[in-house]
Parts: sequence; C-alpha cells; structure tokens
Amino acid sequence: MKHYLYFYIFFIIISTGCSQDSSLKISLEVDDEDGILHEKNTIQAFLTIENTTERKIDFVTKWIILTDDWKQLKTLTLSHTVNPGQNLRTYCPLFRFPSHGFYRIRAEVTSSTSHDSVYEQVIGIDPEKINEPQDKKEDFYSFWDKALDELSKVDPEYKISPIKREDETNTKLFRVEMISYQGTTVSGWLEVPKKKGVYPALLRIPGYQENMEPIDVVNDMIVFSFNTRDHGESDDSEGGRNWDMWVRGLDSKDDYYYKGLFLDCIRALDFLTTQENVDTARIAIWGGSQGGGLSFSTAALDSRVALCITDIPYMCDYPNYFEITYWKEVSAWFDAHPNTTWETLLNTLSYYDTKNFADKINCPVWMGIGLQDDVCPPSTSFVTFNKVQSDKNYIVYKNERHRQPEEHYELRFKQLRQFFGMNDEIIKD
Repeated sequence: MKHYLYFYIFFIIISTGCSQDSSLKISLEVDDEDGILHEKNTIQAFLTIENTTERKIDFVTKWIILTDDWKQLKTLTLSHTVNPGQNLRTYCPLFRFPSHGFYRIRAEVTSSTSHDSVYEQVIGIDPEKINEPQDKKEDFYSFWDKALDELSKVDPEYKISPIKREDETNTKLFRVEMISYQGTTVSGWLEVPKKKGVYPALLRIPGYQENMEPIDVVNDMIVFSFNTRDHGESDDSEGGRNWDMWVRGLDSKDDYYYKGLFLDCIRALDFLTTQENVDTARIAIWGGSQGGGLSFSTAALDSRVALCITDIPYMCDYPNYFEITYWKEVSAWFDAHPNTTWETLLNTLSYYDTKNFADKINCPVWMGIGLQDDVCPPSTSFVTFNKVQSDKNYIVYKNERHRQPEEHYELRFKQLRQFFGMNDEIIKD
C-alpha cells in the first residue's frame, strides 16, 4: 500500500507521551485500549520511570488534571526515589471526571539529574454525548444556495489529458483541469481501471497545502485525487500560497478563503458525475485535516456523496476550537485588522463551521481521530460528528496526534470496498 499520509493543516506544537534523557526513561500511560471511556468516570494513569544510572535519583512529580480547554481541576505533588537500575511505577491519584468530554492528564517531573519534563495524555469520556449548539445565522442556507448558484453559472470547461504510465500500473492516468468559482482553474489526477466498465469512485480531498497525487492502488475503482485552489497544480487565488491562507478574508463571509475551497469540491463532484464510467450512486469523498472538514461540508452541500470519510477534521466548532488552540496567524490578522473582534471573526466562520452543516448530511460518515491531536482537538471533531443524523462510526487512535497510522488507510480501503459491494482485495505495490 502506498502512503496516504496527508500534509496536515499546521505544524504540531507540543510533544507528549514519553521521553528519554541520560538519567531517566519516563513514559506516561493510561490503562485503556483506546483512551475513550464509556459510562465510567475514572481511569488508571501512571508514570513508568527507569533509572539508567548507577546512582539513586530523587524526583518530584506534580500531577495536574485539566479540562480540554486548559482549566485546572486538580493538582497534587509527590516525591519519589528510584534506585540504580530500578523501574518504578507511580500512579496518578484517583480523580473522578465530572462529566462527558475530553480531559488532559499531565505529569510534570523534576529530578536532581535532568531538566523539568512534562508528559501529557488526553482521554475522552462518552464523547458521543458532547453537544455544543449550532450558531448558524438566519441567512446560512440562503448564503450557500446563492454560492452554489454562482458556481453553476461558471462553465467548467473540463479538460482531460492522458498521462503515459508504465505498463505494469493498475490504472490509466489522466490530468483533469476545470474552471471553478471566480474563474479559478483547479485540477487533479484521475485514475481509471484499464478494463472498460462502470465503477464506483473515490474523491480524495487535500489537507492544508497538500499536493494530492495519484495513488495507483486498485484496478476496479475510479480514484480522483483532486487539488483545490492553492494546492498542487491548481491555480493560486489572490495572495499567493503561504501559511496564513486560512485566515484570508476573515472580515467577510463572502470573501473568506474557504468559500472557494468548498465550491471547488462541488465542482470536482460535477466532473465525476459527467463521466460515463462513474457509477454516480457510488461516490465517496475522503480527506484528512482540512480535507476532513471539506469532506463534511461537501457531503452536506451535495447529495451526490454516498459516503463521507473524514479523518482528524478541521473546521469543527470554531468557538471552542479557539479556546483550546492558539495560532499566530490569527494574532497577525487582528494586528492587521484593528476593527476585527472575536465576535466578527466568529460570525464569518459560522458560515464555514462544519457543525452548522452536519445535520444536512444524509450519507454514512466514518471518522478517524488521533486522541492526542493538538491541532484539531478531538472534542471539536465530535461536535460536528454528533450532529450527523445518518449512519456513522468512528475510530480513535489512542497515541496518535495529528495523523493516522498507515494501517488506518488499509482498513478504510477495505471497508470502502465492502461498502460499495466489492471484494476485499486491495492491490498493493
């Protein structure tokens, strides 16, 4: 299987879990398979400390329990001694978590031989019960109806160019170009089985600044690896490509950067449904991070999506998102736009918050989460997920941050094939 790792929306900021210095090997663990508790409010958390030296080491552990948005619930400081060559396990004191949601268990370790170290694990309690209110404005639906109407008036001028591949590849390859919202040319890579027929299709959507490329994985499914504007070989929008694209136009719902990306994904569906070899009743969309958010919104805006696969999704529950995370791009935006406030910023983002779209999704939704994700915190993803009314399921990877492990992609492809009524076999390179 080729790698499907997405180039995710932002860099990861904090390191957690385990660490090692010249004196102590320390890891923080929670005794639960996936770190998600159901109908329980306690969990075993412990530090494992290995003294790799030939001398006794004294150290102090400060246990801190915090909410997902950093509110402190409990602290307790404990002193320990670990003898030469000894392994010591020290447990977090009992704590009864007050309600459903996500929490941070932190251990700050100070020893006589090393710098202070911080270890942290996020755990979840009944995340299906998280229920933050929608904040869609009265013109939310009319805004998107108008946007879709604007797109429909743009002639896509589809251009399909064959690309020569090696004979041993599984599919024929084509470069596709089309005109999207505001006249921007967007493009992608269409992989078509060599045998003539009608096939289910997978639309792959990019993470932030990711360049989607052909994957050549299966010979009985059409795969369209699509790049929205400012991604891959698609045209740039005004302002060029840089790490602050995502805050561009935050002073206006009409000019906000993601309006173009949302509509680009609809245009990609337009293209797929014009292809005679595409089974239009079996089209799936799949993306991670930014692509995960776009998968949510596309499935809500367009009933042609038969299955929505969303990994570590961005654009979920912005008010709580900004309480949990901090991005210098937002700070720079406020500096450059002194009349902008949190209220005006969140007003714009409410038109792009996937929680406000979720109840319009009619197809099944599969979500993948990295429990330690500090870029797109799981609590925000579950706000959108919980508002989906159609069939849905999720997978949590206990120790992953803003990524999914390779086996996740293997699993999802097998499940995708089963969903489309295909055999389980996946062709590997």
